[in-house]
Amino acid sequence: MKRTGLPDWLSDALPEQAAAPSEIAQAARNQVETIGLPGMRDEEWRWTNLRSIQRGQFNAAAGVGADIEPSTRLPLNNPVRLRFVDGVFQGVPSDLPEGVTITALADADEATRAAAFSPTPAPSVDNPNDALVTLNTAMAREGVVVDVAANAIVERPIVIEWLDGATESVMTHPRVLVRLGQSAAATLLEHIETVGEQPAWRNSVIVSTIAANAALTHIALGLDGESRLTTARTFAELERDARYHSYNVQLGGRMIRREYDIHVGGSGAHTDLIGLMMPHGKQLLDTHTRITHAAADTTSNEHYRTIADDAGRGVFKGRILIEEDAQRIEAYQSSNNLLLSDNAEIDAKPELEIYADDVSCSHGATIGRLDEEALFYLRTRGVPLAEARGLLIAGFAQEVIDELPLAELREWLTEQVERRLGERSLPADSDA
Repeated sequence: MKRTGLPDWLSDALPEQAAAPSEIAQAARNQVETIGLPGMRDEEWRWTNLRSIQRGQFNAAAGVGADIEPSTRLPLNNPVRLRFVDGVFQGVPSDLPEGVTITALADADEATRAAAFSPTPAPSVDNPNDALVTLNTAMAREGVVVDVAANAIVERPIVIEWLDGATESVMTHPRVLVRLGQSAAATLLEHIETVGEQPAWRNSVIVSTIAANAALTHIALGLDGESRLTTARTFAELERDARYHSYNVQLGGRMIRREYDIHVGGSGAHTDLIGLMMPHGKQLLDTHTRITHAAADTTSNEHYRTIADDAGRGVFKGRILIEEDAQRIEAYQSSNNLLLSDNAEIDAKPELEIYADDVSCSHGATIGRLDEEALFYLRTRGVPLAEARGLLIAGFAQEVIDELPLAELREWLTEQVERRLGERSLPADSDA
């Protein structure tokens, strides 16, 4: 297939120097100039149109909005805040918990920077499906390295605040490396907001390595914002008896594409991937997950829900790969989806690829409308139609919210979802 390469404005923005080791950055630069951005003819991008980025004319961020604050203060108990404003890291906090080390990517040694740009599984620089990771490698100048020492149990959540709020259209390509030592535990939360009204494109990559018996909880919380464009890729590599728990909650955004590549590489390791997406208006919220079971006696559980309203689109594609030597695997995946409008659209594609013979796996997807019997039941008990619909929709979302590990965040998100449902144009209850 003939590739057209990058748009001129994006090719012109490629830096001469990046945070990646020089050989890695140069190889990435050469490749992205050849393969360009992925398009809808590329299998992994068939439902995601990047036209709004290709035509965006985004400028490389200069950190001009460094004094902006998030419009939403999350109800968290004494978090460690790592703030990026228009992609520029605002510095290491002075009050880090014991066992936690934070290093600006630009100050990291070459071996650490090489680790940040060498995830497992390795993306292919020849594959257009991986072009945005390669672009991040070529363009990343800012980032951070989070190290949690062996046996450290970090109670305070480590919060990365991605704040895009410049007065012009900016693009950022940050890279984050998270390393948990043996038997360590920590929570990483991404708080994502576009404060300004100008379109902002963030193309981020997070690479996590989780040592034996360690546990990383990773929460990605995307709030509303019609100007927010996100392409984000997360890699997590699990050693023996390690755990990776992912909670991906996206309440809005103009175009959000999140991808997860989880390599369950040590016996006894386990991963959870839990998600909720609520597109409305003309928003596109897209999640792709890929779980590779590469060791015996490993488990995974994946559960995603999408509620699409107006002309919003939700996309979920989840792939579970079980390698030949990975016996005694348990892997479960479900995608349940709710359409609230005739113009809304949801695409769901669960996939299983199994090369071992001693496994217990299942997957499935459902797309439907509100349960008419449940709606009738509420109506017979005097609940007005709009309120009855709201209760059922909120209950559908709540089953995902209830799985979040932070009680204060669960309560706050419940309120956010209820507020969202209160703002939407539920049909009038003529009988009320």
